[in-house]
Amino acid sequence: MVIKRPQNGISTMAKPHLLLINPNTSDDITETIRRLAVAEIGSHAAITAVTATFGARYISSRAAVAIAAHGVLDAFASALASGLRPDAVIVACFGDPGLDALKEMTSTPVFGFADGGLIAAAAEPGTFAIATIGDAWRDMLAELALRRGLAHRLAGIIVLDASTRAPEVSGPLIEKAARNLGASRVVVGGTGLIPMLDELAQRINLPVIDAHRVTLHDAARITGAARVAATPPMAGPPVVGLSPALTRLLQNGAAN
Repeated sequence: MVIKRPQNGISTMAKPHLLLINPNTSDDITETIRRLAVAEIGSHAAITAVTATFGARYISSRAAVAIAAHGVLDAFASALASGLRPDAVIVACFGDPGLDALKEMTSTPVFGFADGGLIAAAAEPGTFAIATIGDAWRDMLAELALRRGLAHRLAGIIVLDASTRAPEVSGPLIEKAARNLGASRVVVGGTGLIPMLDELAQRINLPVIDAHRVTLHDAARITGAARVAATPPMAGPPVVGLSPALTRLLQNGAAN
């Protein structure tokens, strides 16, 4: 089964505006994420989805993650410069590049797919496994769990490759690996898996947490009434070589 955040508790009086930032430079991935968001929370939130303007088409290395973090900050600054004032932001990549930096830059609530999945998994008793695409993410996701203080709850990370991605193959593989690890549930994440996640979950006879859905529902709970008045200016020396929008945001903060 797929564990989702329930929709009760989302205000219908003030429809929040949710900004999705895709750190991958693929417009196709952005559209996949946007469609999922509209299907899940479109009746409760206005949704804008943007794509990073530089970096990897699909993030699969530490170098790509480092570049993507810059891309996320730049995309957020560009959105503000265009006049957008979101009530919540989601870093829409299972790995959350730039998440903590963006939280430092703005008082707007910021969420990440991996962070949301880990929090949901840790809310239930027992350990959990993570299943995702790409071996480069194995260590990076383990490090994220460590930074969040959840390493002791993480039973292990299951990595899918091109030959094991089909649901009829990956479902039994994930279940067997998770049971061997002693995990009580599985967090499944990776934007490349979104189109097949429902079918994949049906083939895993363990509770499955869809990291994308739980994060979308968490963000939808942030209403316009919850917005903090302003983003304080960043402290520190001047910066050089960045886009004008990001330079202004770093030096002056964002006026709401």
